[in-house]
Amino acid sequence: MQINELEPKIVFYYFSELAKIPRGSGNTKRVEEYCLKFAEERDLKTYHDDYGNVMIFKDGTSGYKHSAPVILQGHLDMVCEKLPSCKKDMEKEGIDVIVDGDVIRADGTTLGGDDGIAVAYILAILDSDGIPHPPIEALLTTDEETGLRGASSLDASKLRGKRLINIDSEEEGIITVSCAGAVRVSCKIPVTRRKADALAAKKITIGGLRGGHSGIDIAKNRKNAAKLLGDLFFALTKNRSAYIASVSSGGRLNVITPTAEAVICFEEKNRDEVDKIISDFEKHLKTDYAAFEPDAFVSSDDTDAVADCADADGTAKITVAMTQAPYGIRAMNSDIPDLVQTSSNPGEVTFAGDSLELHFMIRSNSDADKIDLVNSLESFVRYLGGTFEIGDDYPAWEYRPESAMRYIMAAVYEELYGEKPVINSIHAGLECGILTEKLPGADMVSIGPTMHGVHTPEERLDVGSVGRVWKYLLQVLKMLK
Repeated sequence: MQINELEPKIVFYYFSELAKIPRGSGNTKRVEEYCLKFAEERDLKTYHDDYGNVMIFKDGTSGYKHSAPVILQGHLDMVCEKLPSCKKDMEKEGIDVIVDGDVIRADGTTLGGDDGIAVAYILAILDSDGIPHPPIEALLTTDEETGLRGASSLDASKLRGKRLINIDSEEEGIITVSCAGAVRVSCKIPVTRRKADALAAKKITIGGLRGGHSGIDIAKNRKNAAKLLGDLFFALTKNRSAYIASVSSGGRLNVITPTAEAVICFEEKNRDEVDKIISDFEKHLKTDYAAFEPDAFVSSDDTDAVADCADADGTAKITVAMTQAPYGIRAMNSDIPDLVQTSSNPGEVTFAGDSLELHFMIRSNSDADKIDLVNSLESFVRYLGGTFEIGDDYPAWEYRPESAMRYIMAAVYEELYGEKPVINSIHAGLECGILTEKLPGADMVSIGPTMHGVHTPEERLDVGSVGRVWKYLLQVLKMLK
């Protein structure tokens, strides 16, 4: 079956059109232009700011002309990840979408269901004359995946709506009503080097890890390749059997790093010891982590000698930093069962030249806990003689005790499906946290169809769920008089 045969046809039509457009974070100009042209062809009013955010306005239908507007919100950008074997240039080429039974996926890359399905829903509503709805204010933001930068830069004065439906959640039947805040942190630690011309060298790769979303998947026992590489460094260097020449790991702070590479140097007399340590570490990985990282591997190959590497003190400093870098759950929420309260992910780690650089995404549903973890990390980095820089920082979206939108969304769901939806808080960032500050008093909820494996090439979008959430969304709009 082809995607144009799937129902609802209008939604999957726009999803397939979006898939043709490269739209990784920071590369959204073409999709912005597509949305603006879409609106122009339908005589819809638009606003396009300097940050790439797009607003499209449509009057209410008959019987809703004087109703309060509703904001439908999603983001234009996507995370671009691909399998090592995939040759696609995601800066220039679109996604190859495959219908695979009851799901759709991409060929070797992320699918972009996060958040292409929101944009597809919104364009489908704006394109229709037969859907009853109040005035629509469509808000399509940019660079959500790299720190919610579009929403952070938004001039919300163009928006009148005080009711907002964010379509960026990933499980049908769940109405999200609060989320974690987050901060991006960059650390640089000085490392002293030595000549390596008399040393042998090996390239080490840790890979095959499942990766995943650094908020949603952080409690699933998934391993971070940079942290595993730090553990291997500890085994290799505790007897000063090896020195570290380079490290390269990750690149996206909201992705649990699935692959890490390093070059190590060692004296030829230590070759057997080095080989055994690497072999033993892979056995440990395959045995102890098999249940949740079944495809994990460690490979090592001789490589050309390098000119220099970290000296003994520099190697020790790298090892300490990478083994002690906070990764995973730091605290669970005391009020909501199974909700991660605070977490950290070292999404990018590199060593080249004279410094080790570590870049973190720290999340928390408590702004106070977030600050505590940032302060702890800063003290550790400064103890190692490093510098510390705070980047994008956005607030948590706090639970609203009284919410007419939550009540309507829950009532419509129960009417359609005969069961109550789950009212949920998540340990991930949604733009609602920023938009509550931009739109004081706005009543917000977040929904979406079921997706799996977002931010990875394993991303899947459930076809049946897309149709059910479409029906649900249209019924909610009908009720918003």
